Formats: sequence, structure tokens, C-alpha cells
Amino acid sequence: MNLAPRTVVPEHRQVVRAVLNEALESKLGGEVVVKSTSVSGRIFVVERKVAWTVLTGPGARSFSMALIDARLVSREDVEQVMAECRKSGGNFCETLVAWGLVARDTLRDLLCRHLGGQLDTLLGLTEAQALFVPQPRSYASQMTFQLEELAPPAKPSGTPLPLVMPSQLPPLSESEATVNVKQVLEEALKIDGAFSVCLADANSGMTLGSSGSAGFNIEAAAAGNTEVVRAKMKTMKTLGLKDRIEDILITLGEQYHIIRPLGTREGLFLYLALHRSSANLAMARFRLADLEKTLQL
Repeated sequence: MNLAPRTVVPEHRQVVRAVLNEALESKLGGEVVVKSTSVSGRIFVVERKVAWTVLTGPGARSFSMALIDARLVSREDVEQVMAECRKSGGNFCETLVAWGLVARDTLRDLLCRHLGGQLDTLLGLTEAQALFVPQPRSYASQMTFQLEELAPPAKPSGTPLPLVMPSQLPPLSESEATVNVKQVLEEALKIDGAFSVCLADANSGMTLGSSGSAGFNIEAAAAGNTEVVRAKMKTMKTLGLKDRIEDILITLGEQYHIIRPLGTREGLFLYLALHRSSANLAMARFRLADLEKTLQL
């Protein structure tokens, strides 16, 4: 039996906490999706504990960048661990420990602080929508947390933690930007049904990064569809439409292909291919829009 997601319309500032508590009380666990005008996020719940969070918005940083900033690992270490996890299906944190890169206690402490900071931001949103999607998940790690470990009890009043705006962040170096693109593409592959993704340039047809199934030539697909992107942009100019293209959907018999032009870099677009049989199109478009915000180029 398929369980329908439950949407909660925000009536007060504790809506995210209320939906998260609902997820933590569920025997199945699942995913809490949070969206507001300034920031979005996902909270993964396994066995009534918080296993992971993903924050999308100004100033958001991944856990791998937190490890690098803390000088616990190098970018090369992160890339090698991620490659191993893709190959073996292993857990990122457990692989770091197994390889002797970070001590378990040190890693757990940093992960607790990282997830706690992201939860503070999400729980502090004054206007947000929250969606609990019940979904049983297997999680190959014991690094999960009680809510009390990550976030203090709700207060009747207060001010949400400020987010760091992009203008306050130092510009990324070329190597940092490369890591950022890889991380975004890896996150895109976690979307239900996704099997290949790339970042491409509509002007040249070149692919700036790709990930996914070796049996599908995503670079060729993106290059071939640059004409689609350019033609649509040209048509909008001809019609005098002062608007932006959010995404372009190509529906095949067994696949969905989603093209999402970047709002921050004209000419660049994300290209995501999904299996229709296992994809949730609405959720895929929502997640791809979120991931676009995390690209720093």
C-alpha cells in the first residue's frame, strides 16, 4: 500500500518542528521536505532518529566541505571516499572511519554540530511549508541522533539564526567549484528514478560535469538538446516575454528528461534523466530546483 505524503500548511513558526516530530514518531521513518522563500531542506529519519540533513540556500555548506574546512580531510580524500561509496554502496561517514581518515568520536562530534546547525536554521523559519514523506530506508551507519542531541526544545519566541549571504562568503577557487559541482551532481543522482545527470553549456554544447550510468551517454543527450534550450530562449525574446525558463520536460516512453537552465549563469543548464517507472516527477522537479541553488560557479 502506498502511503500518501502529508502536507502541513504553516499556521505558526513551529510547523517544521511539528512535522519533524511526526516523522520521528513514525515506525517507517522517511523524509521531511521543508521549503520557504529563503531556504529549503530535507531531513532524513531512520528508526526514529535523525540520520542526515540537506540544507539548500544562501551560505549552505555540505558536510564534506565542513570536514575540509576543519582540516580533517583533503578534497582528494573526499573524492576518493565518494567514488568508493558510489562503487560499493557504502556509507560516507563509515567509509571515512574504516579508511582511518577520521576517528569515529571526532567524526560523530563534527556531524552532530553540522546537522544541529542545519536543523537550527530549518526550525527557525518563520514561514515555511513542511511535507513528511513516509518511506522505509536502510541506513548503513550507527551515526544517527536523537532530536534533543541536535536541537534544543522549541522556545515560545525568538529569532531564527541568520543565514550567511553569498556576498559574505569568500569566492570559491577553481578546485572548490569543481568539488561543488560534483557534490551537486551526486545529490541529483539520489533523486528517485534518476540514473544520469550533467551540467552543460548551451552555447558550446560542452559538458562541465557529469555523473551516473555508464550505459547512457548523458553528454551526447545534453549536447543534442542545446538546440532546444537556445530555440526556447530565442522564442521568448521574440515574444517579448520577460521571464525565465524554470525547466523543460521531455517525456519518453520509459524515461523523463528534465532540462533546468541556471538562473545565476546564463547558458548553463542541468540535465537529469530518470526512469519513469520509479520517478516522482513533481518531487524530481522540486529537488532539482533546490540543487540549483547550491551550485557555486
